[in-house]
Amino acid sequence: IFLGATLHFVSFLWGPMFWQSTTLADGAIDRLGFATLQGRVRNMDVVLFAAIITLVQEAVLKTSFVVRNYGLQTLRTAIPHVLLVASVLAIVHLDPTILLRSPRTMMHLMSGLFTEQTTQLMLDHMVEEKFELRNRWCLVPTVFVAAMMTLGVSFKAENLDAFLFVYTVGLWIYLAFKISVVLYEVCDVLGIWCFDIVTPHPKKLAEVEGDTVGTKKSN
Repeated sequence: IFLGATLHFVSFLWGPMFWQSTTLADGAIDRLGFATLQGRVRNMDVVLFAAIITLVQEAVLKTSFVVRNYGLQTLRTAIPHVLLVASVLAIVHLDPTILLRSPRTMMHLMSGLFTEQTTQLMLDHMVEEKFELRNRWCLVPTVFVAAMMTLGVSFKAENLDAFLFVYTVGLWIYLAFKISVVLYEVCDVLGIWCFDIVTPHPKKLAEVEGDTVGTKKSN
């Protein structure tokens, strides 16, 4: 959040074209003696490289920590995420113009798939169930398209864009329904309202009234 806010603040002060300039890297390149790179590394490239290094470091540290404490069998929960990343990278690599044709669709699709998997992983952890690959049906179309493209099957751009659009809309409808049902069931079991612990829940009121009637009868 802090990094995102900083990027917006810099863009506000110096304008979005600041990221197309080479001011951040030129000084370091000159000191290091890489004259051939002078004026070729943009500010946005520096931010991208820093983000990649941070992401790799975080993934390696967290994965090694989990493996050391809970064993190699815990890595099975990472398989759906690895498939998601690999499938998206394969699609973008084999169809380089897809992010130019449908940037919002692809971003919403990736975020929807990641949100669905993450929420399911947390829910399975809370109810002590296994997060298994065979239940990740939402991921099947993405893996299928990536596999077909890798095998050499070509899709017309308009057909692929239409399929991904329908896929994304269906995914978010399912995700909204899933989250609403899960929240309702959790609130019903706990006898509370979501984001409201002050207003009495009907289930709790019924339990209180039942206890009161039982106490009166026993007396």
